[in-house]
Amino acid sequence: MQQQVSIWCAQLISCLLAAAANAQDEYFRQPEKIVKASNEVGERLGNYAFTYETEGGILQSEVGQRKHQGTEDEAQLIQGSVQYNAPDGTPVALSWTADEFGTQVRGTHLPTPPPIPPAIARALEWLAKQPSTTEQPEVEQKPYKAQEDTFAKPIVVKKQTFTKPLGLNKSQRF
Repeated sequence: MQQQVSIWCAQLISCLLAAAANAQDEYFRQPEKIVKASNEVGERLGNYAFTYETEGGILQSEVGQRKHQGTEDEAQLIQGSVQYNAPDGTPVALSWTADEFGTQVRGTHLPTPPPIPPAIARALEWLAKQPSTTEQPEVEQKPYKAQEDTFAKPIVVKKQTFTKPLGLNKSQRF
C-alpha cells in the first residue's frame, strides 16, 4: 500500500513538472532576431540615433540631441517610438519626448481624459468672447506708518493671595 502511494505521488509530480515545462509564460517571450538595425553616434556629445526591427514585428527608434549647446540652458532632447503587438494581438504604438521640461508619453493603449462637458465648453467660449481685463485699476499706495494707539496695551494683573479654598457648591465640583 505504501509503495503504491509513493508511486502515485511520483507520477503526479512528474505530470505536474511536464505540464509546467510545456506551459508558456504569457509574460515571457523568447528573444526575437533583429532583422534590420541602424545605430549612429554623432560627433557632438549627446547626438545619436538608432532603429531596429525584429522578426516578430517590434519596431523601435530613438533620436537624441543636445539643445542650446554651450549655454546655461543646455539640455538633452530625446524623442522615440516603439510599435509592437500585445500578447492578445492588439497593436500598441508608444512615443515619447524627454527634455528639460520632463517626459511626455503618448500611446494608443494609454487612457485619455474624458471630453469637456458641454456646459463647461459653453462657459469657456463665453469667457473667450469677453473683453480683456488686463488693465489694473490705479490704486494709490501709501507707505504703512504705525500709530501708537494701534498696538494692544499690556494687561496688568494684580497679585492675589488665597488663604482659604474657594467655596464651590456640590454641583460645581468636578
